Amino acid sequence: MARFFLPRTNLRDGRGLLQGSELAHLSKVLRLKPGDRVRVFDDAGWEHEAVIRQLSAEQGELEIIESYEADRDSPLQLTLALGLTKGEKIDWVVEKATELGVHRIVPFTSSFAVPRLDEKKIAARTVRWNKIALSAVKQCGRTRQPEIFPLCTFAALLDRPETLKLIFWEKEQHQSLYDARSKHVDTDSVLLAVGPEGGFTAQEAAAAVARGFTTIGLGRRTLRAETAAIVALGLVQFLWGDLK
Repeated sequence: MARFFLPRTNLRDGRGLLQGSELAHLSKVLRLKPGDRVRVFDDAGWEHEAVIRQLSAEQGELEIIESYEADRDSPLQLTLALGLTKGEKIDWVVEKATELGVHRIVPFTSSFAVPRLDEKKIAARTVRWNKIALSAVKQCGRTRQPEIFPLCTFAALLDRPETLKLIFWEKEQHQSLYDARSKHVDTDSVLLAVGPEGGFTAQEAAAAVARGFTTIGLGRRTLRAETAAIVALGLVQFLWGDLK
């Protein structure tokens, strides 16, 4: 059954109004008609079984048949901080990170980050990342879309409030995620910082440690930035989250 996002403000008295891109997807892409059943989810964690009653160019009216609170999001408040990479690599990471249950994505610039984007370009990328995240939410069954923060500097990233803050550094040979798990058995809030293609400088790693981060290695092989991000997310969800 097709899933669509319906803001809570568009739900009232057993009826829902679908508009914008979600309406276009329903009527023009999937070519659904009145009488067809659909599933919608709102921004408060609820999912709804519905029947299409009326369709126009401006909106689709749905009759809500059943509503229930869907519990598919990870209990671990997980933030992925990702160094700005070349091309469309972050697009892929945003999609997979959403599937893996990340709650927040924080793109940042650092010493080895190659792209130098102006405000217009980063705004356009942020819009695209939000669309990719919403599409992934619909596909994987989540009901909450991860929050994608504006691009920030590495220095600003160090002020994040998460309880456990991990920075994945290719030169770290002694501390692994297993070591971090043994020292922090119970935590409900984790930040993962993964650098761009060139990783982090020694000065950046030292500055992060001085601000409460723990440097973590991911084995003896050098991983691409996008690979490291997804591997780290999966391992953290296994150790502290809901990938059991």
